[in-house]
Amino acid sequence: MKLDFPRRTVCFGPERMAFNKEMPRHQHLHAYATVVLAGEFEQFSYAGRLKLEAGDVLINPTLDCHSNRMFSRGGVTLIRLPWRHDATFGGVYRILFIDAIERVAGRDSALATGLLEEQLADKVHTFFPPQDLPDKLAMDLGANPRLRIAQWAANHGVTREYVWRSFYRSFGVAPVRFRSELNTRTALLGLVRTNEPLSKVAADCGFSDQSHMTRAVKSLIGMPPAECRSSHLFGTN
Repeated sequence: MKLDFPRRTVCFGPERMAFNKEMPRHQHLHAYATVVLAGEFEQFSYAGRLKLEAGDVLINPTLDCHSNRMFSRGGVTLIRLPWRHDATFGGVYRILFIDAIERVAGRDSALATGLLEEQLADKVHTFFPPQDLPDKLAMDLGANPRLRIAQWAANHGVTREYVWRSFYRSFGVAPVRFRSELNTRTALLGLVRTNEPLSKVAADCGFSDQSHMTRAVKSLIGMPPAECRSSHLFGTN
C-alpha cells in the first residue's frame, strides 16, 4: 500500500547537509539519535518545532514524521546513530561532551551510541516553549490528541481556517491529519507491546471502531494492525 508520505532509511555515521537544504515531511520507522557537530537547523515533528545547533543531540523517536530546514550559511554537519525503541516524542539534549562520540562514530556506530547513552543516563531533555500558534497547537495535540481544533482556534481568537493554513505552512500537514497520526501512532505502539484485542486498542485510542483504526494504521504504516503485531515491527533498529 502506498504511504501518504515517503519513508526514509537512516544512514548511520557522519553527514554534511548543504545550506538552505529542505527535507520535506517524511517518516522514520525506528528511533535514532542525531548529534549536531556544526551549523543550525529546524525540525518540525510530533515534538513540535525544534531548533538545533552545534553541540545538541536530538533523539528522534520510533515512528516519527518530520521535516527539516537547514539555515546555516556554512551548512550543517551531523552524526546519526542507532537508538533504542522510544515510544515518547524524543527530545533535544544540550551541554554534552561530544568529542569522543565524534571520534569513534565514523568507524563504530554502536560504540558511539554507547558513549551517548552514558551521557544521557541522568539528563533531562531541553524544553522549548512554543514559538508561534502552529507550534503551540502541535504541542497541545501531543498532550491531547483528541483536542477539538475548531474550539482551540476560538479559544486563541483566530479562525479555524487561519489555524489550518498556518499549521500546514509550518508542519507540512493539516492539523486534523496531524491529530489522526498521533492517535494512530499511539495505537500502533499499543499493538506491538500488548496482546489486547484490536477492538479494545481502537476504543482506547479514540477510534470509532476497529475498521476505522485499521484504515488509519494502513495509511500510516502500509500494513494492517494484525500484521504489525505479528511482524515485531519495532523490536530492533
